[in-house]
Amino acid sequence: MSRRLTVFSVLLGAATAIVVAAVLISSGGSSDPTKPRKASTRDVTRILRGIPQNGLVLGDPKAPVLLVEFADLQCPFCREFAAESWPDIVQRYIRSGKVKMELRLTNVLGEDSVKANKAVMAAALQNRMWDASMRFYDVQGQEQSGYVNDRFLRGVLSGVHGLDATRAMRDRTSPQVLDQLAAVHSMMSRYDVRATPTLMIGTDANDLTQLSDGVVSSDKLAQAINEQLLKTV
Repeated sequence: MSRRLTVFSVLLGAATAIVVAAVLISSGGSSDPTKPRKASTRDVTRILRGIPQNGLVLGDPKAPVLLVEFADLQCPFCREFAAESWPDIVQRYIRSGKVKMELRLTNVLGEDSVKANKAVMAAALQNRMWDASMRFYDVQGQEQSGYVNDRFLRGVLSGVHGLDATRAMRDRTSPQVLDQLAAVHSMMSRYDVRATPTLMIGTDANDLTQLSDGVVSSDKLAQAINEQLLKTV
């Protein structure tokens, strides 16, 4: 009898260990309360509060360094960059007036991206492009699954503080929006951009150097920004 109880206890302990491990894995594998929390794209209003936006540009238009991101709103890696690296760069460099940043939306992932780009670019006409892009990432679906429809986009735009969503939905086919999206493809061809996210740095849009394609850490990006800032002194 005691032998059966011993075996049962061992099996129960092993099962408990497996359950605990599964919980840790499903929650991201971290049980360390001191580990920094990833910024949620839902924090966008707080992140951007007080920072000027003008169309595609986030930050002081007189900032000496220009950072350009080529992104596809369906791209999960673009969302990862937005949640992990971008908020730190905003706080350290854009808010301080050292860097301005442009968001160039492309459609490497197909028709859903085209629809998304038009809606978010329409928000740029109200100087809310960055807010709208972050809100889109919050509810990003499976790429190329057909989820980007008018109802979905209206929900995204309605969640943007200070944006007239009805006007933005109407402006999606405006000449300003279509011209800006066409300009992105021209710029991608010029700089041989083939993936998203791709980050470029320089002093203006005519003199950019590619930093990386893929998700880049805020520390690596900060190093490149500091080097560029030294060139402007």
